[in-house]
Amino acid sequence: MWLLRADPGSSFRRLLSMRGVLRRGAVFLGAAALQIALGVFAWWLIGAGALDGDVQPGWLVAWVLLSLSGIFVQLFASWTGGLLTIDVAALLKQRLLCGALRLDPAAIRTRGSGALLAMVSESEAVETAGLGGALGAIVGVVQLASAAVVLAAGAGGGLHVALLFGWAFVVALLARRFARQRAAWTGERFAITSGFVENVVGHRTRVAQELPQLHHVEEDAVLERYHVASRAMDRVGDLLSSLPARGWLALGLLGLVPAVLGGVSVGPLVVATGGILQAQAAFAMLATSLGALLSAAVSWRSIARLFTAAADREPPGIPQAVLGRPATSDVILEARGVSFRYGEGGEPVLRDCGLVLSKGDRLLLEGRSGGGKSTLAGVLSGLHAPASGLVLLRGLDRRTLGGAAWRSRVASAPQFHDNHVLSGTLAFNLLMGRAWPASPEDRREAESVCRKLGLGPLLDRMPSGLDQVVGETGWQLSHGERSRLFLARALLQRADAVILDESFGALDPLTARECVGAVIERAPALVVIAHP
Repeated sequence: MWLLRADPGSSFRRLLSMRGVLRRGAVFLGAAALQIALGVFAWWLIGAGALDGDVQPGWLVAWVLLSLSGIFVQLFASWTGGLLTIDVAALLKQRLLCGALRLDPAAIRTRGSGALLAMVSESEAVETAGLGGALGAIVGVVQLASAAVVLAAGAGGGLHVALLFGWAFVVALLARRFARQRAAWTGERFAITSGFVENVVGHRTRVAQELPQLHHVEEDAVLERYHVASRAMDRVGDLLSSLPARGWLALGLLGLVPAVLGGVSVGPLVVATGGILQAQAAFAMLATSLGALLSAAVSWRSIARLFTAAADREPPGIPQAVLGRPATSDVILEARGVSFRYGEGGEPVLRDCGLVLSKGDRLLLEGRSGGGKSTLAGVLSGLHAPASGLVLLRGLDRRTLGGAAWRSRVASAPQFHDNHVLSGTLAFNLLMGRAWPASPEDRREAESVCRKLGLGPLLDRMPSGLDQVVGETGWQLSHGERSRLFLARALLQRADAVILDESFGALDPLTARECVGAVIERAPALVVIAHP
C-alpha cells in the first residue's frame, strides 16, 4: 500500500512537516535574523570609522558589500516568506474544506445560509491577513530583540532596555483592546451578512406579509450598531497604527536625557540613537503586522470548528471483499433501544426506539409533526449516531462497516428543505451515488427510472435531455419535479434499503400513485415517512 497524500484531517504539524513548511520557516527566520545582523554590523563598521575620523577605503568597500548582501538576503527572505505563505494557505484551504465536509449535519441545520457565507469570508481573512501578519510579526520581534541588544550597549544602557520592554507592554495592552473592538465589529458584520442573505432568500415572503413601513426597520438598527462598532474599532486601530513607533521615538529620546546631562561621549550616544531608530522600525512593523494578525485571530474563532472537524474521521470499516459476501439473513436493518438528542443536555428526540426491516418489507411510518420520524430516518441512514442503543445493517454496526459503506447501502431521500438540486447536469444530480462520468448503462438506467416516475415529459422538453444543466443557474424545476428527482436519486443508488421522508407530499394523487408503484418495484426494502 502506497501513501500518496496524507489525509487533510491528520495532525496539522505533521502536514506542515511533510510539506516542508517547518524547514522553510526556519530558513525564513534565519534569513530575517541574518538581514538584521548584516544591517547592524554594516552601520557599526561605518559608524566606528566616522567617529574615529579615519574612514579607510577598505571599510567603505566592506560597508558596501554588507549592504548589498543585506539586500540579497532581504530578497531571499521575501521569496521564502511568499512560498511559506502559499504552502500554509494551501494546507489550510484543504483542511477547512475537509472540515466542512465532515461537519455533523445536526451542527449545520441550526445555522442559516447567511451565517455559513460569513464563515467562508472569515476563512479568506485568516488566509490573507493572518499569514502575512504572522510573518511580519516574526520579523518585528527579531528586530526588536536586536534593538534591545544595541540599546544595552549604548548610552542609555539598562534604562533604555527597561523603557523598551515597558513600551512593548503598553503596545500589547493596546493590541488587546483592538482585538476586543475587532471582535465586536466582526460580530456586527456577521449579523449584516447573515441578515442580508436571509432577507434576499425570503424577499417574496416579506413583500407579501410584512408592512411596507417596517421593511427597513431591522436593517437600520443593524447598520447603526455596525456604525458604532466601526467607529470604536477605528479609533483604537488608528492608535495602534501610529502610536507604537512615534511614541517610542519620543520615549527613547527622553531616555537619552540623563546620559546627555552626565556628559557621555559621542560614541555611546550614536549607538543609543541607532538602537532607538532600529526599535522604532520594529514597532512600526509590529503595528502593521499586529493589526492584520489580530484581525485574523478574531476571524479564526468563526472557523475553528471547521479546522477541528477535519480530524473527526469516520472509521474506515472492514474491507469491501468481506461486505460482498452473501447475506445469511433477510434482516437488513435492525434498531434496538435507540435514543438520540440534538446537542448536549437537550431533551431526547428518540427514546428506546426499535425497528426491524427485512428484505421485501414496505414500512409506513406515521406520526405527529416533531415526533422524531425524520430523526429516526437520519439515524437509520447513518447521518446521526445514536446516543444509546444499537443500529445494525446486515448484522454489523456503523463503526464496523464504516460511514461511507453504511450510506452506500442505505439510500435516503430527506425532506424537501434538506435535499438539494446542485448546479450541474440532470444526469449528475441523478447519479451522484455512482461513479462519474456516468457509463452509458448508468445513463440508460437513469432515464428509465425517470420515465417510470413520470419525468418523461420533462426529459422530452429539455433540449439536452439528461445533459441539461439544472439548479439555481440552470433549468428551473417545479416542486413536484424536484421531488421526483430526489426519488430517482435514491432509487439509483442500488442500496439494500431506501428511506423516503415525506417524498410524496408535493405530488398530485395520480402522480403519487405512479411513483409509489415505481418505488415498490425497485426498492429491496422500503421505509416511507408520512403525515397521517
